[in-house]
Amino acid sequence: MLHHTRIFILILCLFQLPFLVAAQGGRQKLKALNSLYLELGGNGDVYSLNYDRIIYQQQKLKAGLRAGIGSNLFFLPEEPSAYPIVPVEAFGMLGNRAKHFEFGLGYTRRFTDAPDLIQSMYFGRIGFRYQPPRGGMLVRLAATPFISSEPNAKTPGRAVVPRFGLSIGRSF
Repeated sequence: MLHHTRIFILILCLFQLPFLVAAQGGRQKLKALNSLYLELGGNGDVYSLNYDRIIYQQQKLKAGLRAGIGSNLFFLPEEPSAYPIVPVEAFGMLGNRAKHFEFGLGYTRRFTDAPDLIQSMYFGRIGFRYQPPRGGMLVRLAATPFISSEPNAKTPGRAVVPRFGLSIGRSF
């Protein structure tokens, strides 16, 4: 009888093992803290190449900083000249494993003297981020509305413009 009890306890423990491993995996910290990606739309105006780094993580919450560079180079027909665009952002992520809710606040500067173009834009971000804990493919999809306090010919006074961004790259 004692032998059967031991076998029963062993089988019970074996059945619990997958649940214990899954529970620990749910709190897995990201090992890939750096990311390099191309963003279409979003904070980089039309497109931008970006680098970000996660600088804080505690359980489900992660936080980081991002900087990038872009241009209007391939979209010149209605604009007077080519100019660089520099987005910067502080972001946060909530989630386990590879899937995260992402949010952030950012600033983008267009380096142009064109009087009809807004030069300083302030962004918000609410979206989804796929980033495996050990690195690999990175995908971000977000609403990134911007606010500008600069009046210009196209948007007199303050403007809130709805925008969306799609990023694809690699975390490492």
